[in-house]
Amino acid sequence: MVKVVVAGEAGTSVKESQAWLRIKEAEIVGVADSLSSLREILQGTKVDIVDIGWVADSADPWVTLAAQAGKHILCADGTALGRDGISLCDQYDIVLQFANTLRFAPEYEQAQEQIKNGAVGKAGVIRLRRGAPPSSRNADKCIFQALGIGEFDWLRWTFGEVERVMAREVKHINESGQIVHYALVMLRMAGGAIAHVELSWAEETEHGSFELTGDQGMIAHDSRESIPIRWSRGEQFLSTTFLRMDLMQRQREHFVRCVQKQEIPRLQSRDLLAALDIASAARESVRTGQPVSLMLGGGEG
Repeated sequence: MVKVVVAGEAGTSVKESQAWLRIKEAEIVGVADSLSSLREILQGTKVDIVDIGWVADSADPWVTLAAQAGKHILCADGTALGRDGISLCDQYDIVLQFANTLRFAPEYEQAQEQIKNGAVGKAGVIRLRRGAPPSSRNADKCIFQALGIGEFDWLRWTFGEVERVMAREVKHINESGQIVHYALVMLRMAGGAIAHVELSWAEETEHGSFELTGDQGMIAHDSRESIPIRWSRGEQFLSTTFLRMDLMQRQREHFVRCVQKQEIPRLQSRDLLAALDIASAARESVRTGQPVSLMLGGGEG
């Protein structure tokens, strides 16, 4: 039985707590809504895992505190992760994951497997979309990191390294006074495929979609449709359905097995750093109006 502390700013850790309650191998031993309360729990209680929920600024102080105490870390918000925190976890041999990865979403996991098995042949044009409602919480956050990091990581996992990044960004205030935010990122993959990633903080509800085309077929998914995933080869058009299983629960079950050394983490620190590199390149491209080349390195995770 692993011991878990759910941490994050006051009132933001409810979903994380509910997810852990569904995992038989885990027990919540504390909830920390500040760095000082987390410090007190870590000093006085046996803890294996710190699950860091939403934080307004950088998660690095929370990650640093947990890592220096030798605790494994799950960070809910990839936008709050920084290089210093990731490097520190490597230094202390800490398992670090970010919770908005798409590697545990059934539709994206199945699509990755189909691509690796050659279902669409040589990949050509890849289109992904991620949308969410505008929020004052996100007003000062980087859309490429907050909304795009999961897509960027999944693209590397599925299609390999990214060679070049070009991005455009638009912000304006709507009739109700909310800031709406759009971005388009174009990625050239090392294997020759071109990926278009559309990000939007201007939607009524959260949703994601993809359209993956190759010289032998296409795989498509839209979270707003009743059919989870569709793929076609020529005239043949098939659909795939999934048993309902919560993404948060799936990742936490995997995370527990990694902490218990029963599995190797599906997401490595080099994958986190590579996704951050792509987000950083997108910001640089917006600033300069020019494409940004990335040095190839690391692995597919």
